[in-house]
Amino acid sequence: MMIERLNRIIRKRDLPNYVGLQRTQIEQLIERGEFPKPIPLSDSGRAVGWIESEIWAWQQRRLAKRDAR
Repeated sequence: MMIERLNRIIRKRDLPNYVGLQRTQIEQLIERGEFPKPIPLSDSGRAVGWIESEIWAWQQRRLAKRDAR
């Protein structure tokens, strides 16, 4: 039996502290498909969050892009 590690969920209010961007900037990146999409945490869709590993992968892509210049 394989045991998988749970991913932490980052809530919208905490996201700017993780990525260093304001919420409006994050929303623009999501609209352009340049940032991970949120996942609904409730049936109403009001509560959303981001999977920590997806945010980490986004940061790694940004670092790779920086280092390729």
